[in-house]
Amino acid sequence: LCNASPAADSVPALVAAGAKALVAGPSGKRTIAVEAVPTGPGRTSLAKGEIVEAILLDKRAPRSGDAYLRFIPRTEMDIAVVSAGVNLTLDEQGVVKSARVALGAAAPTVLLVDEAAEALIGRKLDEAALERLAKVCAGACRPIDDKRGTIEFRRKVAGVLARRAATTAYARAGGK
Repeated sequence: LCNASPAADSVPALVAAGAKALVAGPSGKRTIAVEAVPTGPGRTSLAKGEIVEAILLDKRAPRSGDAYLRFIPRTEMDIAVVSAGVNLTLDEQGVVKSARVALGAAAPTVLLVDEAAEALIGRKLDEAALERLAKVCAGACRPIDDKRGTIEFRRKVAGVLARRAATTAYARAGGK
């Protein structure tokens, strides 16, 4: 989180979970959304002398589930080419009543993709919802083109990972 790598593994999962950072420094303490800490590759919103003292997570609602997936190059460094974190809460009928979807290594900072969450809310996790989620996530990406993957590849993988993470989160929340 504090080295502000776009490919940091914990950050998309924390963003999807709605985590907050307790920041302490010479001027006191403040609480900010985790997604507000990194401002670009290697840059944060932390002022001189500030540190992240704690990560805060609200108590999870019943029938909630999370999942985080990443794609890494097996022959190179253990750095995510793309990653996706999904948090879902279901009602008693298995309909998604709240969702958060975050993508890592897909832009200069982690992307919280509200439109992707909207593709899931109010529905059971059916094929149409998953297709819409994947399409929105692929379209939201602003990745770089480098030796670990092309822009086109990263966009495609972002949609695939978001879809898989949503399916896992749904099952963990008790959806069928």
